Amino acid sequence: MKKSVILCTYNGEKYIYEQLNSIINQSVKVDEIIISDDCSKDKTLSIIENNFKNIKIDLKIYRNNSNIGFKKNFYRALNLCTGDIIFFSDQDDVWSYDKVEQVLGLFQKNPEALLIFSNAEVTDEKLIFKSYLLDDVRFHKDVMDDSRKQLNALLADNFITGATMAVRKDIIDKAKPFGVEWPHDYWLGVVASMNKGLYYIDKPLIKYRQHSSNAIGINKKYSMNQIKKMFSKKNENSNRENKYAELRIPLLEHLKKYIYENNKLEYLDIVDGYYNYWKKRISFKSNGIIHNCMIVIKDLLKKEQVKHRNTSYPVLKDFIKAIALAKR
Repeated sequence: MKKSVILCTYNGEKYIYEQLNSIINQSVKVDEIIISDDCSKDKTLSIIENNFKNIKIDLKIYRNNSNIGFKKNFYRALNLCTGDIIFFSDQDDVWSYDKVEQVLGLFQKNPEALLIFSNAEVTDEKLIFKSYLLDDVRFHKDVMDDSRKQLNALLADNFITGATMAVRKDIIDKAKPFGVEWPHDYWLGVVASMNKGLYYIDKPLIKYRQHSSNAIGINKKYSMNQIKKMFSKKNENSNRENKYAELRIPLLEHLKKYIYENNKLEYLDIVDGYYNYWKKRISFKSNGIIHNCMIVIKDLLKKEQVKHRNTSYPVLKDFIKAIALAKR
């Protein structure tokens, strides 16, 4: 099987050499590395071009004409790959020496596998260990028992991190049309689960570096500043925490359309449950405090918050938003 790597870059000069080095020196070599650069303004591309000229791997560099963002950049790079198995990589991590070997072995044992993700060591910028990724995203092994459990858990909160995953090329056609609202790892994970092709390796196969420039990081805690922001009406349009329900609805609408078009109706009830839950949260801005609190209490009695949010203290957070967003 031909093995490709997607590496999307943007101002990654600080860590790109170390990451590329870990990819090139795998125990089982990859055949192709596709680098899609999103208009870097630093020395990222010159570092790659000056240090990796004579490797025995087909390394292709593509430069975007304009900055398109990490979601579209990964989808673009995915279509440029020619491998049977495609590995995804961030620009600032470090792969374990046997990552490709381990993932490839699981694909070979399971011909139906479409996407495989793994655990990771979450580190600081100096690669000092902090935690394990699957613990941080509140992943529970039992959700992998069947595809309905997988999808339900994914919609509660994505537990698949793109930097740890690899896909079989077959998933590309199954995943179209790509939802521009969906991060690439999230959408491909959902598609893999509904096609009974989602697998994982319970081993850390990368060092997942966290630093101030991460596009997406691991941060599950509510800070006091976040809570203050939620109660502020001044920053309403830029406050992602308060717009969370509004951000979820377009994803679910795209997913419902996908389900109808691809005859995956056995999953429709799960998606409808999440859609209705988040629709009620959008209404918080139009209701008074008492009305919102009644929504939360009714859902509490049905255990809706626990079912639809993979987060600590989901009921408390629901009450906070019900009050913060209430019309006043």
